[in-house]
Amino acid sequence: MKVMIAEDEILVRLGLRKTIPWAKLGMDLVCEAQDGEEAYEQFQRHLPDIVLVDIEMPKMDGLQFVRYAKGKRADARFVMLTCHQDMKYMREAIQLQVHDFILKSTLDMDELCGILQSLALDLAREKEAAAALAGRTAIEAPAPDAAPAREAAERAFYGAPEGTGDAATLEALPEAALKRRKPLAASLESLRFADARRQLRELEEALREPPLAHPHVVKNMMTELLFRSWSACDELLAGQQAADHLLVDRIYASERLEDAAALLAAELERLEQALALTNSDGDKAKIVLLIKQYIKTHLDRDITLAEIANAFYINSSYLSRLFKEVSSMSFTEFVVHEKTEQAIVMMRNGKTLTEISEKLGYLNLSSFTRMFKKARGTSPSRYLKG
Repeated sequence: MKVMIAEDEILVRLGLRKTIPWAKLGMDLVCEAQDGEEAYEQFQRHLPDIVLVDIEMPKMDGLQFVRYAKGKRADARFVMLTCHQDMKYMREAIQLQVHDFILKSTLDMDELCGILQSLALDLAREKEAAAALAGRTAIEAPAPDAAPAREAAERAFYGAPEGTGDAATLEALPEAALKRRKPLAASLESLRFADARRQLRELEEALREPPLAHPHVVKNMMTELLFRSWSACDELLAGQQAADHLLVDRIYASERLEDAAALLAAELERLEQALALTNSDGDKAKIVLLIKQYIKTHLDRDITLAEIANAFYINSSYLSRLFKEVSSMSFTEFVVHEKTEQAIVMMRNGKTLTEISEKLGYLNLSSFTRMFKKARGTSPSRYLKG
């Protein structure tokens, strides 16, 4: 289940990102945006299931964003975040069928997690009901008088004969499955497909061990892993990779665990083959060249590998290996080299060392001097004297 955060306050975004147990909820935080225009761009790119959106954002307010976003995906769920209660905003939000409206000043994370879980369950049930109507699954939408049939379908999902064991009722992944999911997610982000397929088989085995999770929780996790793999490959495939919502529907329509896992495994194999065809030396050089250009235009900041990875939608571990492979120097070495080159130019143009350290994003003069001496073997002032 994909989630997006659209919020202009960085501390609020950070709090939501770090505090909510996304993996435990079977969710993947796929993107963030700091203004309305960026939010709409990210929404079109990722088509998330659930969006946490601030009402008051620069460039486009949250309500306008929701109007546009619903035109791209009508079944997406929106939770509005705001600093104050304004009846005008609330009325508009209700008209847009926003699913919840939360004051940031009184935000309770447990309550928000409950809302997210409820929305995810609604979406999962809608998908299962739609699949049933289309004749693609025998699982009926939950109803009070459908309990025996529903429990039988849950047992069948795990391949358990009728009348054996309790029905799957857990609304979260069991601990054993969570432990298997974590390394699998890491392998997907690092594009280690052989490891990922092996870990997927291990995860499937762990899911069959009691206590069992409800099938919709498992399907949420499978689609989250699917979108994680697409996200990791997207930049390297130069935009050729688009979300295949038919595949998502097939996973949600799966009546058995092995069917859902097989669909994910087949897609991982397809992605691996696609990358093998496009990941030539020329493609790698192009990516590194773009990154170098980005670094050179952002020397006034403390540039980190994570920042670049986020900017280019590339996994940081893969980026580190790729950069060194193409450049014959590490990412950090290149950043330091470019900063010292810029510092030398500025010194020759008469800038003071204090001015230079500030313009190159260092906290103080001593940090800049230490960096320069380590890179060039001498202090800035001695270097200038020749």
